[in-house]
Amino acid sequence: MQAHRAILETDENGRLSGLPTLPPRARVEIIFLYSEADPGVTIRKPPSVLARLEITGDITAPVIDLQDWNLDS
Repeated sequence: MQAHRAILETDENGRLSGLPTLPPRARVEIIFLYSEADPGVTIRKPPSVLARLEITGDITAPVIDLQDWNLDS
């Protein structure tokens, strides 16, 4: 069995457009998954609370000293 993934869209009447060409007399299993939202429309923005945030000091330094972890390095 070979897999072929195709994301198809429907026209204004709900008919599929852009169906792939299949070999003659092929037996095909089709599973339909309806997407709720268009993934290209999602716009992600940080919360507005972060606009007032002020970073002071070194944010990449560890909070806990390495000696507190009891690591032999």
